[in-house]
Amino acid sequence: MDIKKSRNVIIQSNDPRFNFAIHKEDDINDFQKLPEIIHLDQYDYGFKKSDGSDTQLPEITPFSLLASCQNLEDLEEWYRRKHPNLPDEYYGVMARYSVGETITKKEAKNNVKKYKKKGGKEEPPVGFSIIKGPHIVEFD
Repeated sequence: MDIKKSRNVIIQSNDPRFNFAIHKEDDINDFQKLPEIIHLDQYDYGFKKSDGSDTQLPEITPFSLLASCQNLEDLEEWYRRKHPNLPDEYYGVMARYSVGETITKKEAKNNVKKYKKKGGKEEPPVGFSIIKGPHIVEFD
């Protein structure tokens, strides 16, 4: 049987709680000396976006970013998973910037005008939020 010939057997499931490995007794005793196994979800291969020069390294784009470039929602979710500590408003801006659809100052002004013209019935433009209630503004 092939399992008897192998050094170790790794059984991987869709649910990470069911993953386990079968090792020989010698390997278990020398566990600290064995190489670390990296899970397939942790691989993110990079592709060259542009060639570098003598003074600049080549731009490398991760495969997961390329795979999510189909629409802005997927890109926002990719940035949300990659940088979980940022505020929610940043993810949309980063997604648009990476695709090349940056918001200009003129577009932002026009979006605010449209929002005010419609009476605020829709969601406010990206980067804006509405806070209702009493406010205290302090200047130091």
